[in-house]
Amino acid sequence: MSYLYRREWKEKCVTLSQIAEWTKNGKYRARVEAARGLREIPTEGGMTSGPMVADELPRVMPAKGAQGQYTGLVLLSFLVNEGVETLERLRRTVNLWEQTVLSFIGAEGRSLEVIVAYRLTGGALPAGEQGGGLPAGASQATLFQQYAYKRAAEFALASTGFKPVEVAHDGSESFRISYDEQVYYHPEAKPIEMAQPTEPLTDESAQMVGKPVDVQLDTEVLPGYTRREMDATKFNFICRELANGKEKDEDEYLMTLAAECRKAGVDKELAIKDTIAMGLFFKKDVLVRSAFNAAYEKHPLGRKNPVERSLMHQQLLEEFLRRRYMFRRNSVTGDLEYQEKHRYALWWKPLTEEARNDINNAAIEEGIKVWPKDLERVLVSEHTNTYDPVREWLDGLPAWDGRDRLGELADRVRTQTPGWRDNFKIWMRAMVSQWRAGRDAMYGAQMVLMLVGGQGTRKSTFMRMLLPRELMPFYIDRIDFANRKEALRALSRFLLINIDEYDQVSKAQTAFLKHLIQRTDVKERKLYSTTFEQNQRYAAFCATTNSLVPLKDESGSRRYMVVEVNGVIDTDTQGDKAIDYRQLYAQIVEEIEQGEEYAFTGEREQLIVAQNADYYETPNVVALFEDLFRIPQGGDQPLLLSPTEILTYIKDAKKTNVVTQSNATLLGSYLHRKGFRKGKGEKRRCYFVALKS
Repeated sequence: MSYLYRREWKEKCVTLSQIAEWTKNGKYRARVEAARGLREIPTEGGMTSGPMVADELPRVMPAKGAQGQYTGLVLLSFLVNEGVETLERLRRTVNLWEQTVLSFIGAEGRSLEVIVAYRLTGGALPAGEQGGGLPAGASQATLFQQYAYKRAAEFALASTGFKPVEVAHDGSESFRISYDEQVYYHPEAKPIEMAQPTEPLTDESAQMVGKPVDVQLDTEVLPGYTRREMDATKFNFICRELANGKEKDEDEYLMTLAAECRKAGVDKELAIKDTIAMGLFFKKDVLVRSAFNAAYEKHPLGRKNPVERSLMHQQLLEEFLRRRYMFRRNSVTGDLEYQEKHRYALWWKPLTEEARNDINNAAIEEGIKVWPKDLERVLVSEHTNTYDPVREWLDGLPAWDGRDRLGELADRVRTQTPGWRDNFKIWMRAMVSQWRAGRDAMYGAQMVLMLVGGQGTRKSTFMRMLLPRELMPFYIDRIDFANRKEALRALSRFLLINIDEYDQVSKAQTAFLKHLIQRTDVKERKLYSTTFEQNQRYAAFCATTNSLVPLKDESGSRRYMVVEVNGVIDTDTQGDKAIDYRQLYAQIVEEIEQGEEYAFTGEREQLIVAQNADYYETPNVVALFEDLFRIPQGGDQPLLLSPTEILTYIKDAKKTNVVTQSNATLLGSYLHRKGFRKGKGEKRRCYFVALKS
């Protein structure tokens, strides 16, 4: 890239990675802060700050590479005067674009500089040569840069509401080196492909950049057919109608056929030849020609179309959709997504009701009579490709470099819970294994990672850190377990479900949650459908709570891995602490494929159950029982009592009425789990207990 320093251009090559590093580490921090008015620096004229200092900062032309070669990089500069909050919101939006290579706050602190990459269709870069039918003085690279900038600017305005600063957009646009610790650098951004322009960018052509090419269809011709092929199709439909109608003699049939062909506007010569070729009129050239000549000479050529109108408009609609749009079905969310062709579109968008209406209106503008149900019939079909964003992201991971990033992530949590590091690794592998399992999985990610700790320990933030930016749309921390249908559907629509503030989940909902955790797939019957549809379960579960006794049911405790947080979790992701998610998940996938544990075995599960003992919410009736009774020991005189008799004793001793059927059932379950010996015979429902005093 070209490099401007102290008003003198120098041919010094710097890479985008170097620029990102300088911007983040503050190689020119003092001068940038002076340009922003935050300090003064010494110059030839004394201590100075403000725009004069900014002019002395090095400039970079991203479109110009080594030895003047074109790079295909387009610079967008957004001037934001609404304050830092608006600037940061714009930055977050731009950083979500798949084609954003670099973004940072400008040298004067009031702009956002964004670089996106363009390529020719096929991935090459335009040549810098002139001639070849191009306007005088223009090169392929210059024209390409002009159109690329216009497309990028129009999309940016549509998606953010901010219009980039107008520049020459001929490859000479440049930016000043800045200082921004939050600089965003994505070297693997996807270039936007575009055909090589051949005409100069005028005011008229600029208005057309980014707009789809509207091709008005001849609604009397099927898409992809020549006029002659359409005439042959009409002739065949006429013959079919006559064959299905009232039987006619040879002369009447011929005259009717000729008349219908004339009304349909079928080419006379084609109709004659096809009629002669029919077995009925083979070698009867004079008869056929005289009949068609009479029919065509008496009346003008008509436009009646024998092809069913529904078929015509169906074919026209399908051709229109193929020409103007791309569609796919997201296998995780189940939603349809679309993208307009010939536009600067950086991502697939949900096919909302508003988008459907826009497509429907665009079809009507082209003369295609279409109703919303017609559009739905074409799109909601097996012809729409299915797209699995999770599998595509996992399949695109690089080879693991051997660094234990998974262990480093576990070490961010300050805890004294035994086995935390190993258990966390297994839990993460179980989650990723769940994503890769497909619909025929025998086991799911059936362990809930629960972080227990005080307010402000960043438990929820840590849970959000577990997914990369590309998969964050599939993270949720609010599930309504009262709506069982939606809660079940969430298993196939989200990758990670965080039950934030788990202590707010009722005991009745806990039983349903236990059912969800054990599900390996999702079967649901859609409205008005008679069949059940089986979907893959993707979701793993985690939870956070401030309560130190979050577990309500000992029988389900083996589904929870309770980890007590003893300090603030390290959630810093800046600088050296940034998480390389691609390498992190490459490690997880590699370890799964090498046979590392990704399910909790019986022995490990029992250790977790034992550790969970300190986190149970003890029911009141159990607490009262433990105050008065214990398991009989040597020297005791045990009592053989039923749960109801024990409750009656508690009532008399504690002066509180606890004698209910639900308490008797709860106490009986507790006595059985704790190993109290049962009676025999008629007293098989009684247990041996001993009074503590």
